[in-house]
Amino acid sequence: MPNPGAYLSLNCASFETFPSEAKALPDPASPTAASVPAALRKNDPVFYSDSLGGWVVTKFQDVSDILHNHQDYSSKGRVLHLINKLEPEIQSQLPMLQMHFATGLAHSDAPEHKRLRGLLAQAFTPKVSESMRPITHEIVERVIAGLISDSDLIRDVFTPVPALVVGRLLGSTDSDIPNLIRWAGAINGLYEKGGVIDPLKAIYAEEMLQEIRVFVTKLANERRLLRDRNQLDPSQDVLAGLVNAELQGDSLSESELVSTVVTLFVAGHETTTHLLGNGLLALLNSETELQKLKAHPELIPNAVDEMARFDGSVPRSWRLTKRDMVISGVVIPKGQLVLPILSSANRDEYEFSNPDKLDLERDTRKHLAFGRGVHVCLGAPLARIEGQEIIKELLSKFPNVRLAVGIEELKWRKDVALRGLISLPVLL
Repeated sequence: MPNPGAYLSLNCASFETFPSEAKALPDPASPTAASVPAALRKNDPVFYSDSLGGWVVTKFQDVSDILHNHQDYSSKGRVLHLINKLEPEIQSQLPMLQMHFATGLAHSDAPEHKRLRGLLAQAFTPKVSESMRPITHEIVERVIAGLISDSDLIRDVFTPVPALVVGRLLGSTDSDIPNLIRWAGAINGLYEKGGVIDPLKAIYAEEMLQEIRVFVTKLANERRLLRDRNQLDPSQDVLAGLVNAELQGDSLSESELVSTVVTLFVAGHETTTHLLGNGLLALLNSETELQKLKAHPELIPNAVDEMARFDGSVPRSWRLTKRDMVISGVVIPKGQLVLPILSSANRDEYEFSNPDKLDLERDTRKHLAFGRGVHVCLGAPLARIEGQEIIKELLSKFPNVRLAVGIEELKWRKDVALRGLISLPVLL
């Protein structure tokens, strides 16, 4: 493998070496981490990061091109790429993790990905997501009704609501939610250091993955029993739709079914939690936009997308190069990890006017917070619904909501995989 600390510029005649961390993204625990310096996009739009274990890509157009180009950039094996860096004795203890990240929707390329997404789309349609709005509203209304004058919105609203919603969507019960939160936290925690997986976190994630796979298999078998008795309603939840699809010529294998449902459980929880937390903080920190939204609640749908652009919960994606690629004049060899920085792309001054300002009337259609291309987030419509219902209910019930502490006192997650607050204390 070539020295990743060296790159070939098309404007240079030879390889030049640089200290990779001289060019670095902001500290993920910083309140301003979402605002990648414009100078980095202008002067060093592509560079290798030792701490992230891959090539950082910061410009909107480059990021968008990567997300659209599944022919040259692979999603298959990208997590295994990180697991394979662990010591062999650690890898031998991770059979479930390796199987999980070798199958399923999020970890596949065409034609396998096209087949899996087509099957899943039969059960997880925009209509199904919209059908969740009344259920989401009921959950939001119930949760917000339980708030007291001083609350932590991360703990009291933004964590339980997405967990309850995705749990209902996939066919679990409310009593399963504490386990869902624990499982999702363990698996998402794998990526907190970017391109390096902590061995102890990997072993813990392996244990949690075994638990959630047993749980998902049990739910699937319950629906198969109903199906065999001609008592299954395929529209009752996504899992029922996937099980019903098994009757067709092409269906999900057991491993694909479990891996895909586990991914939906995990991806549909914390990402939405932090999308909401980051977004509401931005709103509370912009008095003009907050008052505008109170006066014009019809702006709420666009406001949710602007919050996602402004400070999204998933700051980067990642792919593996299938061949030598050139990005902004930098040659990246085949088999390298590429990290398109979504947060930087969404603040690119060449694509968005005054990008560091929250503007609820902005045209947000081209933001990349939910990804783009064949791997665009399947749960984005549901995340939007959750955000809309929560903001509407929160501002309606508590129009004077405000921060209980100074912004400088808020604590942020330290990992690079998810951008989010540890807590959001407010006065209602």
